[in-house]
Amino acid sequence: MSIISGDLVSVKLDIFKSGMKIDYSIYREKNREFYLLCKDVVLTDELIERFKDLTYPHHDVYIPGAQYDNILREKNKQKNKLKRTVFKKSYEQTKQNTSKMLDRISKENSVPIEVAEELSKTMHKQIETMEISHIIQSINSVRQVDEQLHTHSVNVALLNGIIGKWLKLDKHDLAALVMIGLLHDIGKLKIPQDILNKPSKLNKAEFELMMKHPIYSSELLENSGFTDERILQGVIQHHERVNGMGYPYGLNIGSIIDFARITAISDVYETMITKKDYKGGRSPFEVLSWFAEGCYSELDFNYVMAFLESMVEELKGKRVRLSNGKAARVMFLHVSNFAYPIVELDGDIIHTSEDIKCVSIIDE
Repeated sequence: MSIISGDLVSVKLDIFKSGMKIDYSIYREKNREFYLLCKDVVLTDELIERFKDLTYPHHDVYIPGAQYDNILREKNKQKNKLKRTVFKKSYEQTKQNTSKMLDRISKENSVPIEVAEELSKTMHKQIETMEISHIIQSINSVRQVDEQLHTHSVNVALLNGIIGKWLKLDKHDLAALVMIGLLHDIGKLKIPQDILNKPSKLNKAEFELMMKHPIYSSELLENSGFTDERILQGVIQHHERVNGMGYPYGLNIGSIIDFARITAISDVYETMITKKDYKGGRSPFEVLSWFAEGCYSELDFNYVMAFLESMVEELKGKRVRLSNGKAARVMFLHVSNFAYPIVELDGDIIHTSEDIKCVSIIDE
């Protein structure tokens, strides 16, 4: 692109596609004179080919500068849409493959290491190559009751990797974090389904059995040949809490490894954000607000703050659905007030509140 006298900008013809509606003027240049090519038309393949003949060999045309900005925005929007579609397809395939792996673990009472490693590599690649906002958007989506375990496993693995990336951990630590997230709950395969899916509060005996699932997960991994202590300890400790009130061992903060502290954040966020059959779903703004207000004070404070500060940046500029049904865009969000971001609605700046609040993020 180059700026010509006045407000005309030179662009290549290849930015125009058949079907585009042109409600402005497009010019060609010859001997420093500008000639109108078209105005107020819908482009066709034939018309574009005609323009190529007229602008040979460089295929440069000239448009108003303001329109160039609009074209760039639309081009970026389409590019972003394509990336989102690619990730969604990959994400759904990862969930299917994880479901198959969990079925195999249940039947064979063993974890296929090569399958788990391949899934971990796939998710590590998604985190490195895809837009983080697309991943978070998929995690925030409501899931069905019958896909809880495999979807939860994938989501916690992705969240672990994202947090690790935000913390600038090296690729080996990232790989371990993703693997912990993927396998942290496999011990639930040993818990009866009527307890896992019980639509009411567990009784004491049921909860005591449920609290054993981290031990079952770790035992499955050890018996399957896993030797990485980061993974083994991260899995067995993911329900331990820094105030010593976690399970299965009630460890204090000095005994809980960093990877388990990170996984605890991912696990809590994913569990709270996802719609359950008896708990109901919560918006990401509500869940993050709970984190910020210290409702999860049993989690590692430094990692929670790093998570919240990074989420602020990811949520800025996102389209949201308000409680009145209208769509708005997040303009400003602060760690101290996650629940009520400032949004732009139909050209007006709105301070959301309990009366009008953000209830979900819109996929765009």
